[in-house]
Amino acid sequence: MADTQDLQVRSSRPARLLQRAFTTVLLVGMAVAVMMFVRGQDWSVLATEMRSRPPGSFALLVGLALLANAVAVLAALLAWWSMLSAVNADVAPTAGGGGLTAVGAARIFFVGQFAKYMPGKVFGFVLSVKMGRAMGIPAARTATAWLLTLVIGLLTAASAGLVAGPQVLGGSEAWLAAASAVPLAVILLRPQLVNEAATVVARLRRRPPPAITLPGRVIRRNVVIQMLSWLFGGIQLWCLAIALGAPPARSLPLCVGAFALGAAAGVFAVFTPDGLGVREVILLSALGAVLPLPAAGVVAVISRLVVAVSELITAGLGLAVTEVLRRRAGSPAAPVRAARIRDKIRPSSGQLGSPPLHRQLLTTEKTNSEEQ
Repeated sequence: MADTQDLQVRSSRPARLLQRAFTTVLLVGMAVAVMMFVRGQDWSVLATEMRSRPPGSFALLVGLALLANAVAVLAALLAWWSMLSAVNADVAPTAGGGGLTAVGAARIFFVGQFAKYMPGKVFGFVLSVKMGRAMGIPAARTATAWLLTLVIGLLTAASAGLVAGPQVLGGSEAWLAAASAVPLAVILLRPQLVNEAATVVARLRRRPPPAITLPGRVIRRNVVIQMLSWLFGGIQLWCLAIALGAPPARSLPLCVGAFALGAAAGVFAVFTPDGLGVREVILLSALGAVLPLPAAGVVAVISRLVVAVSELITAGLGLAVTEVLRRRAGSPAAPVRAARIRDKIRPSSGQLGSPPLHRQLLTTEKTNSEEQ
């Protein structure tokens, strides 16, 4: 048994090296994609705006944008953990220490933050399922959590996006309140619609339907958490829009709605990393209602950079923290080493280990004398 565990420990080392190399490739690829995206941008508007503002004000607003988006990422993590826990509520931990834990769910989420910068949405899905399976979580359960989280994210993004309707399409404040409140009310009153929507999405993506139907309280909780994530993501965009001269009161609902719609549209852009380019087009169209188009374009590009940096820093720190917690809980090699030490120092009395050398010699001499 100890030899088998030791073999598993040795075999996991190449896997860790491959994972680190893969993460490095993702980071380099993302950096190249972002550099190519911003290379042709006209930054003269930003230079003019910075000269007309007090020193340090632009840096302060960018820092607040980074912090707001980090909070949005943590809210999305909480929604993922809540959904994965609900889907695996009846799955008992394995005897070897496997099964769903908060650390394991966080590792799947943070690795997914890196994986989403790869073109194609299937890659992040497959990676999440494989990581869940390595932790002892059935693949169907991880796939169900992933699909339901996606559906709730899209539904809440569409609801939040309606907040930007009056300024982009025209309309009254009453229309604004009704447009944003009705979809949320329908979801909260009839949460089972989310399960039905997940089945439809699974058929459109040619995947099996969800393996489990969630209770209404779980769906309601995840809807509220996801709306908080969109709110703080919109605040990130709002800080940047204010930095380039947007009116604060008027631009806040616009930024929240535009960011949610842009993120949702990026989900369907399967051939671009994290919807690169698609989200910016939507942000540019919406921000044009409160900013000149050159300034709106700069805000959209800076928002992409802020979101990428915030997500990667948050994911990197999150993985580091989970790695420390995982090692404190005990690595797989620790029980193997402890067993080997016990085998060497403990005497044989119906327990592990072999008899000391002097006891073996006495036993041998006694047997020889009895035979004679």
